[in-house]
Amino acid sequence: MNNLIIDTRIREKEYNYLSKHFNIVKLPLSDDVYEEISGHSDIFYCKINNKIISAPNAPYKNSSFKMGQENVGKEYPKDVKYNCCQIGNNIIGSDYTDKSIKPNILVKQGYVKCSIAITSSNSCITSDKGIEKVLRANGIDALYVEENNIKLLQKSGEESKMHGFIGGATLVFDNNFVLFGDGSKLNNREKICEHLKKYNLNLIDFKGLEIHDYGSGIIF
Repeated sequence: MNNLIIDTRIREKEYNYLSKHFNIVKLPLSDDVYEEISGHSDIFYCKINNKIISAPNAPYKNSSFKMGQENVGKEYPKDVKYNCCQIGNNIIGSDYTDKSIKPNILVKQGYVKCSIAITSSNSCITSDKGIEKVLRANGIDALYVEENNIKLLQKSGEESKMHGFIGGATLVFDNNFVLFGDGSKLNNREKICEHLKKYNLNLIDFKGLEIHDYGSGIIF
């Protein structure tokens, strides 16, 4: 069974589902970044070619991880050094990406992985128009959606006034597209479901729960 690093603030329903598929590593909340992203794996880790690159100050360490060059910090853009992702052979990053990561596609949005839910080796869902434009220009099937109902969390677990992102509110593994909340609360449910059907992904959601952005998860 693979391991999954995920925000310690996940709810019981979500934990119970994920624990059937993974050994869960609840990521401790860090004081090195602002509280809404303090337990987000996509802030401290980046998975490239099945290798995990870790910020030196990541709250969870593993000997199999490759260490990046720079710590993450509280203020933007110091908090987005490892917020990158890989779609097929393409590594998507920004000008702020840690030097240990070598993106071949650059976007202006620093919160790259937050804004992208990868759905296949050549497709994704994104909450950023600029990312959509750049990825489409590079031959990637990027679906843009504007979702206003995704919540970020305070350290206490209470919902913050800040809005979250589609990438951080989802986790894809096998043929499952896991949404951390109730799919009926999505503004673009129909468009998203059409996209998932196109790529043979099953929507897994949690009825009655608000949609939370946990910074997705890192599988290793």
